[in-house]
Amino acid sequence: MPHLQLEQQPEVADYLSRLRQSLGEVPVSEREHLLEQARAKIELQLEVDSTPGTVESGVRQALRHLGEPDALAQWLRSNAPAADLEARASGRLTACRSCRKEVSVEAMTCPHCGAPFPARQTWRGWGYEWRSKQSVCGWPLVHVAFGRDEKGKLRVAKGVVAVGQFAVGAVTVAQFGVGAVFALGQFVAAPVAIGQVGLGLLLGLGQLATGYVAVGQFAVGGWVRAMAGFGAHVWSMSERAPEAVEFFRRLIGK
Repeated sequence: MPHLQLEQQPEVADYLSRLRQSLGEVPVSEREHLLEQARAKIELQLEVDSTPGTVESGVRQALRHLGEPDALAQWLRSNAPAADLEARASGRLTACRSCRKEVSVEAMTCPHCGAPFPARQTWRGWGYEWRSKQSVCGWPLVHVAFGRDEKGKLRVAKGVVAVGQFAVGAVTVAQFGVGAVFALGQFVAAPVAIGQVGLGLLLGLGQLATGYVAVGQFAVGGWVRAMAGFGAHVWSMSERAPEAVEFFRRLIGK
């Protein structure tokens, strides 16, 4: 979420205002730099905590994880490198590598074009990305990807085996993933899917699950075992189809 949109959230604006007060004794140039760091930490925490729901609930959760403004202010001051303090005090400016307009050497985003860390001549994003040398039909055998690339776009893992916050592959392990064969994660879809939300075709396991065989707190499918379920053959708290009971008992070897 860009800084301008971020600070349109009332809770973020209030948090940053309280943080600014906590940094009241810090010189202005240093204070603004520390506030930029705080904004970046809030954005990063929003990425880490990203779950379905309203933007407001996500913001509240991110701010809880960062702690009280006073505590964050103390952490920011104690973790500011001496070299950074000297550079900020000099007030040096340079050209943004993207739009070439004047920016602070310590800017985390360009105020003109939004480029991340604009004073750096090269920037390859943040997070982690690795591809195996082996490939199948043009797809890496294994692709691991987290974070954002040099353009600020989310890194998406794409491979035969794909691992990441967002991933697509034959076998996928991700927070949000799609698998051609199998997927494991928080919100996943595949022929065999296991997750908090497991949208399967053959088998789905999860708090919310779908599939020919679906097992979960809430499930929809052909053969269903759930607290609350809907399907052709259901074994739930309110329904106990004899053929479903027999099917699942045989499935687990009873």
